[in-house]
Amino acid sequence: MTPIGWRDSAMLAFGYRFLGRSVEDVGLDIEDLTIADTQVSVWLAEDKTHEGEEQTIVLHDRPDLNLVFRLRRWLGFLAEQGITTGPAFREVLRSGKAASAETRAKKATKRGEYLRPQTVNERVKLWFFIAGLTTDGRPVSSHSLRAGGATDLGMNGATEEELEDAGRWAKGSPIPRTVYVRPAKAAKHDPFAKVPVHALREALEE
Repeated sequence: MTPIGWRDSAMLAFGYRFLGRSVEDVGLDIEDLTIADTQVSVWLAEDKTHEGEEQTIVLHDRPDLNLVFRLRRWLGFLAEQGITTGPAFREVLRSGKAASAETRAKKATKRGEYLRPQTVNERVKLWFFIAGLTTDGRPVSSHSLRAGGATDLGMNGATEEELEDAGRWAKGSPIPRTVYVRPAKAAKHDPFAKVPVHALREALEE
């Protein structure tokens, strides 16, 4: 895998587990992340819901996600180039080196070394296509990471309060209930399950 692949692997796994908005993901600095053997702690100065309110979010790793490994591999690549502070996710040049402030000066004067949120969007679509996946008709975007994580939680019994905390929605927000929990329960509920299964084979034989 190339350095761009290392970055995308870490960035997309992080976005899913963090239930992050893409602007939050690309706005994180290396200093905001504390990586332990089984978890990643993320410091946020604020987010869309908690303006002016700092938070520390603990992301427990999973063997099917390997978030700790993916982040350590990517940040290790940056450290080899002497990059140990600043944006956690950044552009990789064709040379295989991480972009610097100088190489980004003409291309992204507004964002500097930070990736654009649109870049996350583009990479999600690219890897979705490479994986040969298909949608249920809804568009694929960077929001799919946040929505996908929340949907998985809703489909597997997470409460509204757990979803609020995981996605950092405001307390009492209708989004976890109406968008994730209620549809998940509806999808699992089959009123016909109460109807006994008829002996179809015997009926056909008659």
